[in-house]
Amino acid sequence: MEESWCHMIETLLIGLSAALGAVVRYLFSQLNVSFKKIGFPIGTYLVNIIGCLLIGWLFGRFGNQSDTFKIFTTGFCGGLTTFSTYNFELFDLIDHKDYRHFAEYFLLSYGLGFVALVIGLMLAK
Repeated sequence: MEESWCHMIETLLIGLSAALGAVVRYLFSQLNVSFKKIGFPIGTYLVNIIGCLLIGWLFGRFGNQSDTFKIFTTGFCGGLTTFSTYNFELFDLIDHKDYRHFAEYFLLSYGLGFVALVIGLMLAK
């Protein structure tokens, strides 16, 4: 019973952390409007880089099995960024010397992800 209670609390904390990350992301997205004339999505760029920095720091500080790591990476970083977890997973594959899966994940995620977006746009028209 106590284990399921702890799991419920952890899940709630992840959700609250994700909500906070989403709010911070929204605030940064306002920079995209301010910097529209330069044609570069500065807000999205900044949250992605900050999220990657944060997830690296959290891993180095707490390891990837700690509750703190789970709450802030899955929650806050997940709500904040578009690719911090993805980049951590790429790092983890390299760290485990799994170069084949690293290459597949990298190329398929970017390549097929972009193709899927284009197909989605075509299907919507």
